[in-house]
Amino acid sequence: MNRVEYINKLKSELGSMAYNDVTEIINDIEDHFAAGIAAGKSEEVIAEGLGNPVDLAKEYKDGMDLPKILRKKVEVASKPAVNQPTSGTVCFCILMTVFVAIPTWFTLLAIILGIFVIELSLLAGAIGLLVACWGNGAFLLPSLLGGITLALLSVTGYAILYFAIKYFMIATKAYIRFIKHTWHNGL
Repeated sequence: MNRVEYINKLKSELGSMAYNDVTEIINDIEDHFAAGIAAGKSEEVIAEGLGNPVDLAKEYKDGMDLPKILRKKVEVASKPAVNQPTSGTVCFCILMTVFVAIPTWFTLLAIILGIFVIELSLLAGAIGLLVACWGNGAFLLPSLLGGITLALLSVTGYAILYFAIKYFMIATKAYIRFIKHTWHNGL
């Protein structure tokens, strides 16, 4: 099977995919044929190396990015150079973590724990007031309102606590990505 026959068969098998995807796939195959011809191979040998166009189309439809024969070529051509961290980068990452990140994390964790304890005590006070208000006939309404207010404050505090923990985790992940990026790519 020559290049034109192979590509036409592949196009017909990829017919249900999006036009942009089909165009990209066909361009990849065209490039593969061009590279093979430049290396002195015949179109038939290149087509045989790619395999059956029906199977290739099925792999693409199943979500495979590139067929195995094309993937090897791309991986060899696009292997990134490994950067070794310099001593300055290592020192920066270690000092930044030890003198800035760890104290900040402990401070934020102490604040979050403090908010949790405060909210727990507010909730306990609300429950105590609501239980005690049934025995106080004269102070029933103020005790009831005080208990409800403390309960609402506690719920609001727990909502704040939820967001504090959420953004603490987001910030921690961002810091880790920053340190990894700095370690591998330098300042």
